[in-house]
Amino acid sequence: MLSKLRSYLVVSTSLILVLGCQSVDLAQPKDNLTFVDSQSFDESMAASLTSNKTPVTIDFYSPITPNAIPPRIDKWMAMAQKSGGKISVTQPEGEPTPKNPMLLLGLFTGLWEVISKLTKEKSSYSMEDSVKNRNVNISLARNPQGNLYVNKIIFEPITGK
Repeated sequence: MLSKLRSYLVVSTSLILVLGCQSVDLAQPKDNLTFVDSQSFDESMAASLTSNKTPVTIDFYSPITPNAIPPRIDKWMAMAQKSGGKISVTQPEGEPTPKNPMLLLGLFTGLWEVISKLTKEKSSYSMEDSVKNRNVNISLARNPQGNLYVNKIIFEPITGK
């Protein structure tokens, strides 16, 4: 009887210890995220892109200009491009689209540097796996003063893959 009780205690203690060591993903996948420059944003972004087969939209608390995209978002965009996705820019409604795509290169001045850095470092979350088969669309808008800003950034699944 005593040996049965002892083995029951050993098994239950072992089971509790093993279950206590399991990692739990606290980031819940979402279709819409609001950018906050933090590691928790990266975790939410990875969970959302991995779990959702629908577009994931990033909004901002304050307006950012196309030439001042935060480095944390720039990394995600660079990894999407490195993984085969394309980056496109949607002009504000009613405005003509530039005919020369080279004009848009000014938006991504640091993109090459970011790609180079990403190849040298590996993150704890799997950024590359998360953005694989995603295109990035930067949606621009104008405020009442006429200044251009990034309305939202959408990571869209590549269709046909």
